[in-house]
Amino acid sequence: MRNAPSEKRYDTLTAAERSFVDNVARHYHEAHGVTWEKGRTMAWMIISDPAEQTLSEICAAVDTTPESIEQLIEQLTLAGLYVRIDEPGRETSYRLVDDGYPKAVSDTFASWPEYHRIFQFGLEVLAGADADRRRRIAEIEELFGHIVGDLAEMSKRWEQLQSASV
Repeated sequence: MRNAPSEKRYDTLTAAERSFVDNVARHYHEAHGVTWEKGRTMAWMIISDPAEQTLSEICAAVDTTPESIEQLIEQLTLAGLYVRIDEPGRETSYRLVDDGYPKAVSDTFASWPEYHRIFQFGLEVLAGADADRRRRIAEIEELFGHIVGDLAEMSKRWEQLQSASV
């Protein structure tokens, strides 16, 4: 059952909370070109109190408008990071899925061996191509080859860590 509505607004977050929210937003903005509002939303949903938030509560906490983040909320819900909670007589709310980020990262990593195979095929396709054209795809194939080689061991360590913490 949902707690009382949050009274959190961006200007009422603690300095530490604002720092966390803004650091996450800065990372997403600088590394991926994500808007500050969307980055703040992703950070807030990790630390929100209560964990279940309506769109208006999220907007108040990150100082934005629904139009700025509705698409993000929908995308992250479809991606399995958030769950949409519809209860009769209540405004729709959202909650970060408990294992959402680890699962999303694992799912992304799980697709990389196939991506590597695609670039290996690309090298075959371009076997007779000029060196510059072939070099571009070879660099990507080599990168994914190294990453994929490490993924199995990383996944194994993560699974062991998860099993040990249960």
